[in-house]
Amino acid sequence: MACNKKPFQMTDDEIKKEISVPGIHTTEKFDVASLFAIVTNILKPATIAADNVIWGTKQPHMEIKGERVIATSFIPPLCTLKELSYEMVCKDPSEETAYKTTKSILEKLKNYSWHVRAVLTLAAFTLDYGDFCRHLDQFHSSDQLTKSMGILKGIPALLTRPSIDHNHESEIVEVNKLIKDTLNVIDCIVTLEERCVKYNPKDVPALSIATDNISVCVFWAIITVVVCTTRMCCLIKDERKTQELSRFAEKINAIHVKLKLQIQLCNEEIEKIEAYWKLIRFLKEPLDIVEVLKVLLFASDSRQQVKIFHNELILEAVKTKKVLLFFSGMDVDNITEYVSILNPIYEKVTSNNEYKIVWIPIVEQWTIEMQKKFELLRSKMSWFVVQNFSSISAIKYVKEQWHYKNEPIIVALNSQGTVEHYNAVHMIKIWGTSAFPFTDRRDEELRKREDWFGSLMIEFSADISTWIKEEKHIFFYGGKDFTWIKEFCKEATGLAIDDVKGARISLFNVEKDSGIQRRFWKLIDNFSLYKSHMVTEVDTVTMEVQKLLSYKNAKGWVVLCKGARLVFSGYGTTVLTVLKNFDEWKQCLNDSAFSFEVCLEKYYNEQLRKDGLPCRDFDIPKIDGLLIPDCRKCPDCSEIMEMSIRFKCCHQNQRGFNLNCSHNNGHVTKVQLKEKVSPVSLVCGMTVTAACESHCQNKC
Repeated sequence: MACNKKPFQMTDDEIKKEISVPGIHTTEKFDVASLFAIVTNILKPATIAADNVIWGTKQPHMEIKGERVIATSFIPPLCTLKELSYEMVCKDPSEETAYKTTKSILEKLKNYSWHVRAVLTLAAFTLDYGDFCRHLDQFHSSDQLTKSMGILKGIPALLTRPSIDHNHESEIVEVNKLIKDTLNVIDCIVTLEERCVKYNPKDVPALSIATDNISVCVFWAIITVVVCTTRMCCLIKDERKTQELSRFAEKINAIHVKLKLQIQLCNEEIEKIEAYWKLIRFLKEPLDIVEVLKVLLFASDSRQQVKIFHNELILEAVKTKKVLLFFSGMDVDNITEYVSILNPIYEKVTSNNEYKIVWIPIVEQWTIEMQKKFELLRSKMSWFVVQNFSSISAIKYVKEQWHYKNEPIIVALNSQGTVEHYNAVHMIKIWGTSAFPFTDRRDEELRKREDWFGSLMIEFSADISTWIKEEKHIFFYGGKDFTWIKEFCKEATGLAIDDVKGARISLFNVEKDSGIQRRFWKLIDNFSLYKSHMVTEVDTVTMEVQKLLSYKNAKGWVVLCKGARLVFSGYGTTVLTVLKNFDEWKQCLNDSAFSFEVCLEKYYNEQLRKDGLPCRDFDIPKIDGLLIPDCRKCPDCSEIMEMSIRFKCCHQNQRGFNLNCSHNNGHVTKVQLKEKVSPVSLVCGMTVTAACESHCQNKC
């Protein structure tokens, strides 16, 4: 342990390395708040008393403001304090000796946390300095006890009747001021420690920055106390050689300025987190919808004045009403699409006057460009619009409690202000006005609908609605190969004309119109996202959706519905082969009670085994807020799908995942993972895709 170092020639990192003790844990605990209260309550009046003697401004019975409270059960660690006091007194006045003494003190206190070490050292100094200042103040008293104690404290060496010796005046002033400054620094250190106990650094990031260098601050506080002790000893002994303090004063003042700034930053962040916690507590059990909107929209920490359109008192208007809060960014194309989705909802809820819709754009900074976008979007909306939603706590609440992650969300609140659905946007996008009344319960009902596919298809043609009502078998088909489409249409039409037993067949070509094709796949994509946001276990509907997604770029594909209920889907080439060979399996319809769709699927699976199972893969667009699962099961063979920018299944026992991350620079990183991949680790490209490639004869 090198002890001849000069601290002013050392960097903070070097000091930190020198004073750190590996493997030591802060096990010693006691009431440091009470000890620091005692130290403060002694030093404040003591330093004032010393100033009074020097400047001749003594005011008897002077009341000291800001006295700290001391726990009645507190017992000061006198032995430790006496030991530290002994460690500091009568030392050689040099920088090297001060460093050596400081290192020794830190070693003695190694089982205490950093802020406690500083308080204990200052308390040890206070034992003597408090007495010294009191006797300095009262030395000319007629009381023999006081006078005798003053002699033992070395007071006569500093005094010439009737006042203090001018030779020592400036030196006492310097010590007194430096002790006050050191007290302020340790006060800051204790304050930061109190903040760390009360608040999580994750919630108050400034705390981590402020406490990162706290050990160095404690070092300088302790070494400053050490040199002040040495200076006092030199004064009392009236020695010419004395301890230089000016550099220590500069250092302590610089640390104090820095700590005050860091505490200010911490307090600002704490004010924000306190407002956020207060909001959480309030919204946990809201009184009514008016109070909820009031604390969200008109919070005291709003950075700009909120404006409400269209010229109506929103708090008055929402009384006793349910409210749909529509949060979004300012993407004009994206929001315009949502406006078209919400317009029918608005017309429905306006007719019964039960709901109000409020658009609340979340914007980091309102620039001129943002203002223009806002005005454009506002002109398209008939409902309430909020501008300058800027409450720090409210935005944090929306992001963390209502999970807003840059993609639009619609939070449904009842008239009491209680959340009935944290994000009804996907439900509304899929079901439109059928999503009414936009509750979790209604969402659950819709998710379990067996007629989901047919319900989505009726918008494409009035004929589809008629066929569904007639419970017909409806072939929906499409693909990239128009030759296949023609062949399939021919074979399926032939079956319809032949009046197959148990089947009344109608056909709908999804590819016949580019607009229908785009809308069809958008609906399937939206429904997939709708399921992905809420369903953790893969149910039969989710597996059917995955199949449909895998057909998006296929040569051909077929979906068969019985009425509105999806009963079968398959690869186009295999389905075409099955229809061409209808004579080979039509006996299934004649000799058994099997339905048309059951027989079709049975022979489809047999043909699939003969042909070999094709790869199955599908893309899921990367959307903020979408939880990408650790893995997916293949809808064909139920094996875990391989992951590589896509969910991928080879219909065989895959023990690992292939993760291919495509980056903008064109490079590809491949990682073989033997364990499950966390959802966070998958967000590395623009899409995540699942695929299934093998030819598993025994499973499928």
